Amino acid sequence: MSSRVELKDLIEALAGAVIEAQDRIEQHQISNIGNYFDEDNRPRSVLLRLPSVRPDAVPGSEDLYRAALLPLVAMNALRIKEVEMSFDVDLGSIADDGLPNGTPTPTGRSWDATAAAGGPQKSVQVHTRGPLVGTRSSAHVVMRVEGVEPSEGVARMVHQLIQVQGVFQTQDPE
Repeated sequence: MSSRVELKDLIEALAGAVIEAQDRIEQHQISNIGNYFDEDNRPRSVLLRLPSVRPDAVPGSEDLYRAALLPLVAMNALRIKEVEMSFDVDLGSIADDGLPNGTPTPTGRSWDATAAAGGPQKSVQVHTRGPLVGTRSSAHVVMRVEGVEPSEGVARMVHQLIQVQGVFQTQDPE
């Protein structure tokens, strides 16, 4: 197996890994939201017995208060905005690919028609298995990761659940 890779292929592979990681985060969040609903897609809730604060309540009476679980917990919405990766690779030579614009590459992609003004494309080879003898050129790549607020859909759903929670019955003391 060759340790030489085109720099653009390395960057594409890293970008693909970030996209896959974001997809897994989103799938985890969807399944996590599913934990707050029962098998009939009704919100799971908690029933609380609170001292009644109604003006006409008998002393010692309790209000039965139902609250959906989802608005009671903090939602951790995650999204990869930026990625930070730091690594060193040894730069190889810059090579002519010899393919004119519009010619399909071995991967089936066409070269950018605006690049190289109709001439052969250039590619940079990198060595990923350690330094080559006598070569000290290396590249440093930096990207950043960051989280975000919950989506508008989740925020609306939580807001709706908050609006329907509340006292549904008052019980007098026995």
